[in-house]
This record gives sequence, C-alpha cells and structure tokens, in this order.
Amino acid sequence: MTTTNRAARPADETRLAGALKAAAMTAHAVAICLLAYVASARLADLTGVLLHRLGMAWTDAVLNASMLGFLYLLIILLWAFSRRSVLRTWLGAGGLAAAAVLAAWMLGGKA
Repeated sequence: MTTTNRAARPADETRLAGALKAAAMTAHAVAICLLAYVASARLADLTGVLLHRLGMAWTDAVLNASMLGFLYLLIILLWAFSRRSVLRTWLGAGGLAAAAVLAAWMLGGKA
C-alpha cells in the first residue's frame, strides 16, 4: 500500500483546478458548437443562393440547401472535436464562420 503526499497538493486546490478545467472545456464545447452552427447556416444560405443562380427552381434550391446544411454542421463538428489544439480549432472554426458570413453578405441573399 502506497501513501501519497497530500502536503504537496491539498485536496481543495486539485478540486478547484478540476472544476476550472471542466468549466473551460464546457465553454469551449458550447462556443465551438455555436461557431459551427453559424458557419453551417451561412454555408446553407450560400448553397441555396448559388443553386438558384445556377438555374435551379427556388423551392428546390432551398430544400437542397437545407438538407446540405445538416451535413455541413456534422462535418464541421466532427472536424472541430477531432482536433487536439484548442487554439487551432478556434482559429479554424472562427475563420470558417467569418468567411461564410462574408461570402453570404457578398452574395446578398438568404436561402
């Protein structure tokens, strides 16, 4: 039976550190989900507008864009939560969301 040196790390400090880490990871997960939602929504808008401008009927373009929006969200979330680096994940998801918002604004339409 081994004993641990409790004087080196008091129980209160490890509990606080664990609680802070859990809170940080929860905030990270929620923020990444929101960024992924924004990016996939704008990508779905872009898809609908582009399909309509390429000659598809407006209702069909909206339906196809809506279905593709779910795939966009799934792909972005799978990519984001498979990353090890939190900073690179934030930069990638934030950059994708910003680019999708900018492109949707430049096309000037919502699906």
